[in-house]
Amino acid sequence: MLVSGIDDGYFPLTYKGKRGKCPLVSVTFDGYKLVDVDVEFITVDGDDATTAYKNLRKGDIKILDSIIVGGFNYIIPDNNYIIYYASKPDIDSILNAARKHYNDKRVNVIKEFLSNMIALSTNRGTVYVNTDLDLKMVKSVIEYYQIFSKYPEPIKYAHIIGKAIGQSQLISD
Repeated sequence: MLVSGIDDGYFPLTYKGKRGKCPLVSVTFDGYKLVDVDVEFITVDGDDATTAYKNLRKGDIKILDSIIVGGFNYIIPDNNYIIYYASKPDIDSILNAARKHYNDKRVNVIKEFLSNMIALSTNRGTVYVNTDLDLKMVKSVIEYYQIFSKYPEPIKYAHIIGKAIGQSQLISD
């Protein structure tokens, strides 16, 4: 079974308000072996992350480090997804910020997914997920990849790679 971690990458604050792009990264594992990395670029605070997400090469199960990426861009996941938070998100603060700056469709999408987070006890502590998969399977996948910390390796790798790509854009510009 192929498992992908999805996360965004670094962007400077000057990119906020649709003034720049940042990476959206998919890192795919077969067991503990890294087998694929794919990158798309999304508009910071835009609404193109779902399209970029659909274009990424991904495995059978996708672990997303939030549906909120690239500032307040957002992903609507398709199937076999796990939206992952290592700690309980402050939904009220997130929604207030979204309403203040973007009172549009993204507010409802974010509210729908974050309001349905489930606390899941793992060997590394309680995490919060929203998923369309069986919770026993979700727990098994998350614990399998929680090798060194509470964060599953696929999203940890996606985060590190996304950060490096985002920072390298600044150097090469």
